[in-house]
Amino acid sequence: MKKSFLMATLAAVLVLPACSVPHMAVEPAFMQKAEELPVAGRTTFRPSGNFNIGDFTVANVDRGWRRMRDFSIFSYHNIDAKQQYQFSLQDGQGEEWYVFGASRLHDKSLRSNTGVTIDVSPNREYYASHFTSPESGDWHLLTVDPGDYLRRNKFEGEVSNGRTTYTISPVYKFEGRSLPMSEIIGYEFMNGDEVVGAVQVINNGKAWLLPDLPRDIRMVLASAMASLLLYEKLDEPVENFEP
Repeated sequence: MKKSFLMATLAAVLVLPACSVPHMAVEPAFMQKAEELPVAGRTTFRPSGNFNIGDFTVANVDRGWRRMRDFSIFSYHNIDAKQQYQFSLQDGQGEEWYVFGASRLHDKSLRSNTGVTIDVSPNREYYASHFTSPESGDWHLLTVDPGDYLRRNKFEGEVSNGRTTYTISPVYKFEGRSLPMSEIIGYEFMNGDEVVGAVQVINNGKAWLLPDLPRDIRMVLASAMASLLLYEKLDEPVENFEP
């Protein structure tokens, strides 16, 4: 997703006093209440090593799926993708689970066991991840990106366990800037009309959550944020893992 035009435009944004980079434009009412989760240790160009999102630690980052033999999203199984990775997420109280991601899906369609089909359009980019909470069960993240700002209304995204769903909205603008970037710089997580979390995926990354969310939901949304932070760094295709 990171193209040379995006990098050139970002370079222009960097020409600011003290070389500071503004954060992405997030709903003001949310920012007044939100807790910032500092992103520390995230490398600039490749997903490698551990990094932190507030009290959460992203660890065991690995290209390929080394802890599962297939991948399920909604009722779609054995998704074929050019890029796969996994990582673990740990909170500050000892809870840990694994997250499995897949991007650049190259099947012509995803057909579920219920007979419903999602067409994989060549002019859209699909990303999916999956993880399991001991408390709230299996969760999936899915984004369908049309690829540019002018078609932003075609973007679709959600984090859901089938009972609770948070919609994902793309963000293209920096705070205080009227012109949008050509590509997505971050995402907001919505519970109905309310923003409950946000993540900026360029540079070192930034993240915010409402402070009064239940512990399990905080970890669910942190898993989604970590997935999207790593997704932005998958520049090169990898071979499917063979056990």
